[in-house]
Amino acid sequence: MYFLAACLIVVVLSFQVSFRRSWNLSRNSRMAAPAQRLAARRRALWPALCAMICTLLVLIGFDHVQDKLGLSATTNLMMLGASFSSGWFLGVIAGIDWD
Repeated sequence: MYFLAACLIVVVLSFQVSFRRSWNLSRNSRMAAPAQRLAARRRALWPALCAMICTLLVLIGFDHVQDKLGLSATTNLMMLGASFSSGWFLGVIAGIDWD
């Protein structure tokens, strides 16, 4: 029960940080030229791409230490990594102005 609460906290915090960053970048580029708006959208997507890369590195690392850790510890750490990346991804999607 405590672990699921920890995963929910990780999702909410990573969503909040990602949402604020992408929303600020998107909002500040409203009066910009189309090329500048596209560049701002790309900058807003960087946190989600970094979260995907971190998740991939975590999965590669777990593959090497899986025999040393117990099955439940590996599953818990993978769940925290997935919570982090899903929060970042949802925050970016929610914060970009798609008009």
